[in-house]
Amino acid sequence: RGMKAVGEVSSFRPAALLQVLRRMIRTRSIWFAVFWKAASFFSFLALLTHADLSWVVPATAVSFVVETVAARYLLGEQVNRTRWAGAFCVCLGVALISL
Repeated sequence: RGMKAVGEVSSFRPAALLQVLRRMIRTRSIWFAVFWKAASFFSFLALLTHADLSWVVPATAVSFVVETVAARYLLGEQVNRTRWAGAFCVCLGVALISL
C-alpha cells in the first residue's frame, strides 16, 4: 500500500531518487511497514534464543500464508489460484517439517 502511494521509480537519476525518497519518508504506510518489519525481525531473534534454527526458519515460512491472506482481505488485491496453491503448499511443508 505504501509503495502504491509513493509511485513507481521511473528514473535512477540522483534527483529523481531523492524525490522518491522524500515521498517515502512522508508516507505513513511506509513507516507502519518498517515498524512491523522490525518487530518481525526482533521476534525472530527472540525465537532463536529459545528454539533451534532448524525449527525456527521453516516456521517463519508461515509468513507467506499470512501475507497472502492480508493481500486479499486487507489490501483488496486479486489473489489467483496459483498463489493460493503456493500458500497451501507452504502450510503443508511447514506441517511436515514440524512432525
